[in-house]
Amino acid sequence: MIVPMAYRNLLAEIHNLAGVIKPPDGREESHLQQRRQQLCKWQLLLRYVQLHPFRINGRQPRSCQWQEAMNKVRHLRDREILDFLWQQSEISRNHERGVQDLRPPYPGTCHAALLSFIKQRRNKAMAILKWEEAASREGCYRVDSSFHARTREILERHDMNVTPRAAGRGKLDANDPWLKS
Repeated sequence: MIVPMAYRNLLAEIHNLAGVIKPPDGREESHLQQRRQQLCKWQLLLRYVQLHPFRINGRQPRSCQWQEAMNKVRHLRDREILDFLWQQSEISRNHERGVQDLRPPYPGTCHAALLSFIKQRRNKAMAILKWEEAASREGCYRVDSSFHARTREILERHDMNVTPRAAGRGKLDANDPWLKS
């Protein structure tokens, strides 16, 4: 049995990590650091939800069960978890009203579905971190906003009328989405 102090310590660690995670600033180290923090966040959330199971009254409508589950984990203050639970509540509400929803509802208890969602997010964070680490070891380019800004600058500096066919149409627009892809 876990003592309440361990829950509080784990919750404090989750909140501290949430305050530290910031968007990367363009440097490779900041991207890797953010990915590591994301993985750590999902591991902590998974551990907390595994150690802190909750029960929901099964007699009430499924949408109300999801709302109650949202109230049980609101103190985690994680937007993705709350969005997931809100979406499940909305899907269930549609099914209860007879509106066919293309998104299938999660089967099983709310706690089991939440655990499944958090495990999926942890696995995704782990895969992204492994990819980022391999990309940094192998010297791959990162296509982000600074890359696109640099591309736009190069396109604006050079005359894009390279072929005679393009000469009649004038310059190519640097903001054209086809030039970015």
